[in-house]
Amino acid sequence: MKLYQDEIVGQRDFYGRIGVDPDLSHYTDGVDRGNLYENKLAISDINKTLFQAIKYASSCRERGERLPANLILNDLNSEVCYIFQSADFLQDIEKIYFGAASKNNDGYKTDIKPVVIDYSTSTGLQQLLEYVNSDNFVKYHVDHNDILGLAHQFYKYNQNKDAFIKGPDAEIRKPSILADRIYAYDKDDNEEFRDIMDCLNPALLQREQGAYYTPPAYVAKMHEMLKQAIAEIPDGKDYVIIDRCAGVGNLQEGLPEEILEHCVLSTIEFNEYQLLRWKFGDSAAVVIPNTDAIAYDIIPAESKNGKIVNDYIREKVNDPNCVVILMENPPFSEAGSGGTQNTGKKENAWKKSWVCEEMKKEIKGVATNDLANLFIWSGFKYYLKSPEDSYILYSPTKYWRNQNLVNKSFRDGFLCNRLEFHAKQSSAMGCIWWQNVDDFETTELALTPYDLIPHTLETVRAKDPKTKEEVADIVIKKTFRNMTEDYDNREFDDDAHGVMSERDGSEFTVDNRKVAIKPIFNDNMVGYLDVHAFLIDRKTVSLTRAGLYYGHGFYLRSDNFIDKLPLFVAATMPYDRWYKTDVYSKTYDGEGSFLADENFLKKCLIYTMLTPKNKCRSLRGGDGRFYRNELCLDGDDTLGARKLSELGLELSDTEKTLMKYWSDVMFEAKKTTEYQVALQREPETRFGLWQIMEELNVKVPSGKKDRQGNDVLKYKYAALNTEVNKLSDEIRKYYDEELLSDCFKYQLLK
Repeated sequence: MKLYQDEIVGQRDFYGRIGVDPDLSHYTDGVDRGNLYENKLAISDINKTLFQAIKYASSCRERGERLPANLILNDLNSEVCYIFQSADFLQDIEKIYFGAASKNNDGYKTDIKPVVIDYSTSTGLQQLLEYVNSDNFVKYHVDHNDILGLAHQFYKYNQNKDAFIKGPDAEIRKPSILADRIYAYDKDDNEEFRDIMDCLNPALLQREQGAYYTPPAYVAKMHEMLKQAIAEIPDGKDYVIIDRCAGVGNLQEGLPEEILEHCVLSTIEFNEYQLLRWKFGDSAAVVIPNTDAIAYDIIPAESKNGKIVNDYIREKVNDPNCVVILMENPPFSEAGSGGTQNTGKKENAWKKSWVCEEMKKEIKGVATNDLANLFIWSGFKYYLKSPEDSYILYSPTKYWRNQNLVNKSFRDGFLCNRLEFHAKQSSAMGCIWWQNVDDFETTELALTPYDLIPHTLETVRAKDPKTKEEVADIVIKKTFRNMTEDYDNREFDDDAHGVMSERDGSEFTVDNRKVAIKPIFNDNMVGYLDVHAFLIDRKTVSLTRAGLYYGHGFYLRSDNFIDKLPLFVAATMPYDRWYKTDVYSKTYDGEGSFLADENFLKKCLIYTMLTPKNKCRSLRGGDGRFYRNELCLDGDDTLGARKLSELGLELSDTEKTLMKYWSDVMFEAKKTTEYQVALQREPETRFGLWQIMEELNVKVPSGKKDRQGNDVLKYKYAALNTEVNKLSDEIRKYYDEELLSDCFKYQLLK
């Protein structure tokens, strides 16, 4: 009899005793070969513990993993194992459970008796080891609950969706890679997976193919606009509703038959086409065969010898007595990931399509890098001919805000959370009804944001970033001038070759990455600022001491750096709510009107010197030169500190608090060994908050281990970490209360 007080200690001793190093991920007590372990200090109710193990086994199945044949329930202190066979509980394992596996397990009953082994004796231990060393697994059935997990496992070996699920020879019907875990799927069609078909694309391809799902509640809201557009069609006119990227038909779900009979649907995926045909073949006007829409060759308007081919609806489009309504959720996908779709073609092959080439003749810039824009542009170009025609679409609003792709009459619209479409992050996406009437005057749109809670829509009560007042609608505005117009591209005769920076401010290490700048050193060089895009995103703003290796920015010079810092400040606007992301833009539409406001420039300088978003570091470059951080408040001799003093403007109470908090950070920082070593190595080192967080506020092992056996880390200097957090919180508050409204006022943000 053992006397363990800590389950983790007992578990570790047990595994050492039987000689296994199990997988401890996914909150299990351990999975090793053909065994799933559930360890307890004491097992008073075998069935209760068994049910917990069944839940873990169910999770294994959902993840598409091999299902261990043995469920080993281990009473650590009694040194007794109760061993069940997974096959006996497959019906329960194939159910779905919610919440923690350790909760709500009372009441589970079974008449099946376990093998009971007392391993406190050598004979019992030997008997247990026979199970421990077994490598047997149980097969389970394929259904809509485990299909995503199985796809994930299959794509580790073969990133071909058709090979996984298409036709009678697909992996799910004739298992090969997955033969050790699944029974052959015995259904001829894939209707069971209709709602998640878009998610079955390999993860490598999801960004490129833009395969996302449209939640029913958002679809219903879209249908309200569709029905209104139909209601406005003049008497006596026919109409057609076109969806060239229908996927599995999410946008058509719930439409009455009298509307469905006007729909023309298209998709490039064979399985999606099969589902579209099965679901809407008898009710829709046309479901375009996937063989005619494959690999983005049509979209579906395409050309052969410079002429539009018959894409099944040209007669309707050219009929003056037929109103055309496009209703689509185009794939918001950008070229460049190098993914390969199941046709074997490069996924960004659409960049070489006829539609893209034609678009480039009219549209310049980055707009042609997004597949969604090809749908939008070709929709207006080749399908909408009459002022009565409409386009109702889901897409991030940049095509209207920044890219000047659409200048049509806005009829209605709303904002929704892109995360709800199985995207990987939250951001705002518009659903907008455009009428095919030119409108070059409108420069702002009011869109109501809706949260999905859980299957219905709820209006978000947002705050206007300029006035701080609660508003029902988010106002999105067109922008016209990029911040790059205010770049300082001067070159100096004494510019010398210098080093480059990584995004985190450390020195760039030369490797196979493309270098897009000429690295410069000059005594008048303060830093390098990148704010190149309209998009407000962490990837499109950087401030470093040396030039960023990938370019897109400009060098800050000592004679005018303070005039450029507002660009950086605006570009760091936080987007802590989904309805703030991909809604606002950074811009130079104010044409430098902020330059007359010295107090605003002071605020920008203070913020820049204190925010950890400023990645400037003091460092000894590989060229032998010392690059001191001049945009910090470590001492009164940095360029930024001297400039603040020269301005001679009184500090507000909030700014005095910031300075106090900064002093508190430096007080603790100077106590650290790392600070003292840095100063001994380079006496001229000056620290900003980012460098303190990265190089001084370090973590060390706490002496504890996590469930995977890894060191649990703790901050080496608790007092320093406390002061860093305090300052970080205050600088965020300062931005929100003192800077944000002015950024909108001076049209650095719109």
